[in-house]
Parts: sequence; C-alpha cells; structure tokens
Amino acid sequence: MSQDFRARRFKANSEAALANPVLQANMKMAKGKFVDKRAISIKEIDDFEGTREAAMAVRNQVIENLDLWLEKFEQTATARGATVLWAKDGAEICRHVVDIGRRHGVKKAVKSKSMLSEEAGLNLALAAAGIQPVETDLGEYILQINDNEAPSHIIAPVIHKSLDEVADLFHATHKTPRKTEIPALTREAREVLREHFLSADMGISGGNFLVAETGSVALVTNEGNGRMVTTLPRVHVVVTGIEKVVPTLEDLALLLRLLPRSATGQSISTYVSVLTGVKRPDEQEGPEHLYFILVDNGRADVVGSEFQDMLRCIRCGACMNHCPVYQTIGGHAYGWVYPGPMGSVLTPLFTGLENALDLPQASTFCNQCSSVCPVNIPLPDLLRKLRENGRYEEMLLRY
Repeated sequence: MSQDFRARRFKANSEAALANPVLQANMKMAKGKFVDKRAISIKEIDDFEGTREAAMAVRNQVIENLDLWLEKFEQTATARGATVLWAKDGAEICRHVVDIGRRHGVKKAVKSKSMLSEEAGLNLALAAAGIQPVETDLGEYILQINDNEAPSHIIAPVIHKSLDEVADLFHATHKTPRKTEIPALTREAREVLREHFLSADMGISGGNFLVAETGSVALVTNEGNGRMVTTLPRVHVVVTGIEKVVPTLEDLALLLRLLPRSATGQSISTYVSVLTGVKRPDEQEGPEHLYFILVDNGRADVVGSEFQDMLRCIRCGACMNHCPVYQTIGGHAYGWVYPGPMGSVLTPLFTGLENALDLPQASTFCNQCSSVCPVNIPLPDLLRKLRENGRYEEMLLRY
C-alpha cells in the first residue's frame, strides 16, 4: 500500500473538510436527502423487521459457504456462455480487463458505476494501455471530467458538489453556453455520452448481485446508462466482489425489496436488469462476449473472522446517509473508496489497519447506522473490535 494512502490522514482530511465553506454548504444542502424518503418507503413493507431478518439469513447462508456458491455461480455462468475470471487484488483486475480489451481490439470502454473499478484504479490502467475509459453514470462522468476526482458517496458520487460547480464544469469542458437548469445539464450530458455508447467496443459494469442459480448479474440503477453499457458493446465485463453472490432469483427478489428503499427511498429503482449469458443467434442485442471478474482484494480474509458480518453489506449507503460524522465532513475525508460507517470498517479490513488507524474512531457510536442497515450489520460493534485489535495500540504508537 502506498505510503501516501489518504485514509492515514483522516484527522487532517476532516479538519480541511470542516474548514471548507463550499463543501460545508453543499453538505448542508444534501443532509437528509435520502433519510425521509427511506422512512416513508419502508412503511410499505408489512413486516420490515422480518424482511431484514430474512435478508440477513440469505447473506449469512452465502458467506458461510462462499466457496460452494461461487463454484455454483461459475458453473452456471460458464454454461450460459460467459467466462469467469478471478482477481486477487486491484492489479489483477486491471491486467484482466486490459488483456480482454487487447484480445478483442478494444479502443474505447464505456463504464457504468463500479466501486471495484475504483478500488483497482481501473481507469488509469485502461488509459495507460491505450483504451479510452468513459464513465457514463452522470455523477461519475462529472467526476471524470473534473480531473478524475474520487466519488464521495457510493450511491450519489457528486453529492458534495453544487449545481453551480457542475454548471461551470460543463461549460469549461464541453465549450457550450453555461446552463443552470438541471434538465438542460442532463440533456447536455446525454448528448455527449450518446456518441460514446454507439462507438464503444467494450462495456464495463459492476454487479449489485450475482445469482448462482442462473449465472446472472443483477444491476440496480436509476439511469439508462447501465443498460446501454451492458447491451450495446460487443464485449461486456462485469467486475464485482466475491461476496455479491446470492443463491436464487427468489433471494434476489427479497433483497431488492430492501436495497432501493434503503439507498434512495424508492420502492424500486428505475431500472432493474438481470443479465444472463451472451447474445444468442436469434437475439438483436446483448454482448457477443461476457466476462465476470470476481474479486477478492481482502474479502477472503474476512470470511470466518470476527468481522465476517461486514460481508453481508449490500452497498446501499443507508449507514452514511444517517451518520452525523459523514454528514458533517463528506466522503473524501475517509481517504478511500468507501466512506461513512461502512468505510470505517471496510477500509481497515481490505487495506490493512495500519493504513487507516483513525477510521475506527470515526464514529459517535450513536448506532443510527446499524438501526437502518437492511441486513443488520452491527457496525459500532465492529468498530469497537477494530479498536480492540491486539496490534491497534502498538500501531497507534508507531504511526
């Protein structure tokens, strides 16, 4: 891990965030954005607590037998025409994707949102290999044209930016008249991205869930870019963590009752795509080549440990939406891909506690994060366990 790893500087990052008047104004505007909507939407579920318990049981079933479910997924996905590859870390993700691109003569890759590609620094690797990466999620696109800025939220990547900042950025990048109406800005983005969708050789996506029963990937999005990325290019590459597998489509349906409600307060997201196999001869759309890159990057070491509960996480972002620390300092202060309470646990687990010594302290222990978690992860307890780690005090003195 690089010696300038930003999560080591959480205290300094937080002080800078608190002293930044623009960021503070933006975070104040965003505060509570999804909280009220979530509170309303979960009332639509007759037995919300029972549904959470059932979802937790599904996730535990997988994690406790992760190798078996991954083998099942590999078998079914391969039978549907996909190629399943494995990556131990970010560097191996990049090697796989670049190799796939070169094998198929790819010059341009369009991407939908993928936190695993953020873990790997995939865009830089693609560009270095002569393959143009284009982010197509609106938030991620805004960040990419802003000198590849990192996202500050896993659901709303540019929640830290104001409308005026985006308007200035589009004006400077696209050389168009400055617009301040949201519909006009989104239309401008669509016009720019449409050309990329039609000319890309490869699409790269993450995966909200992998379904072992069918060898499918499920994508949950609110923008049409996810379907454009996964159906128009002749090559589709899915990059996702090994913990994302679920046994059956029925289990997927259960989790989909909770994910959008917890993330954005929607009963269901605008698009739910369940993608299976390559394009058949009688089909007009879909990839000719489908690759799954299943990533470890620290996850396997968590299986069977006292932190195994964290692998239940379905990346909804509810914990950070309700966290008073995140709401005050934003996501960049956490220094890596995952901010908020989830990041305070995941970053030390995946990158090493020595690279994130302050993050176990980044909590008020108010328990709002656990109370809204759709799969009942005891986040404050896990943070306490990190602080009680036998090497924690030793490392605090060293660093």
